[in-house]
Amino acid sequence: MDEKAVLAELGLSEGEIKVYLALLKLGPGPVSALTKETGQHRTTMYDFLDHLLEKGLVSFSIQSNVKCFKVAPPEKLHELLKEKESHLLTILPQLRKLAAFQKEELSVEVFKGREGFKSFVSDHLRELKNGGDFYGFGVDESKFNAMFPFEMKRMFREEARLGINEWLLAEEGAKFIFREKAAHYRYIPKEYFSPTPFAVYGGVISILIWEPLAVITIRSRPLAAAFRKYHQLIWSIAKPYKPPGTGRKP
Repeated sequence: MDEKAVLAELGLSEGEIKVYLALLKLGPGPVSALTKETGQHRTTMYDFLDHLLEKGLVSFSIQSNVKCFKVAPPEKLHELLKEKESHLLTILPQLRKLAAFQKEELSVEVFKGREGFKSFVSDHLRELKNGGDFYGFGVDESKFNAMFPFEMKRMFREEARLGINEWLLAEEGAKFIFREKAAHYRYIPKEYFSPTPFAVYGGVISILIWEPLAVITIRSRPLAAAFRKYHQLIWSIAKPYKPPGTGRKP
């Protein structure tokens, strides 16, 4: 590999590299000899030498009232590299802390119509592809069954395959629920029941609007975590579904 390219990777500028290599070639000598060898202006030559002195790659001595410069052994370059690595290691813990506090991006998407609902189904199956929990609020299963009978069958089939469980808060007195192993229901009083269903899964919140049919998807893990806690609180005080065959309780 070209020595100039390697020296550049170590942080030396083009001018510093020229001076360093000239010193290696010529041996100890005054600025005049370096200026002649490199073609650099005398003023800039002193700038490059100062930088090399700071890096410990060059030293000087006074001989007959003339400043003579001498290059350090090439092994000093390896020491320089190890010093850079050591400095990096000292700040790694701080860099990790900064990375831990990075704010996650928030994104909002809107899907319209029947295809929008299909996108929602695909999205939560993809988000929970390794299994997990799906939390639903304001669930009126009679509407879902009437509008999306085939989509719901496919969804429950895939949820069973992936090991997904649904924890669904429905209206007290609901006349229809899905008798699926994945679906677990509890009931809240009518006066507190919201007709706008929404779900939390993974790092996502999805809100379904019936008229006009649309699904709003919000991707934010902190927000999803907050809504999961909210769901768990309501679930703990909601009425369980007593008849058998509707799946186990959480």
